[in-house]
Amino acid sequence: MISNLFWLLAVMIGPVLLGATIFYALLRQRRLTSDEQARSNAAARELYRDDENADTRHLGGRR
Repeated sequence: MISNLFWLLAVMIGPVLLGATIFYALLRQRRLTSDEQARSNAAARELYRDDENADTRHLGGRR
């Protein structure tokens, strides 16, 4: 009897709690400012440039 009540609560409250958590996360998300977006793009370009220039001979690559 108690285990049935536990599973009923888990099945009913679990999805509601998950939905509330996702909703809260979406509310807390914010857009980047233009300055933050520019710095993010510059950092990504630098990482890609560093990756292209990396020495990968030890992995069977070139250079």
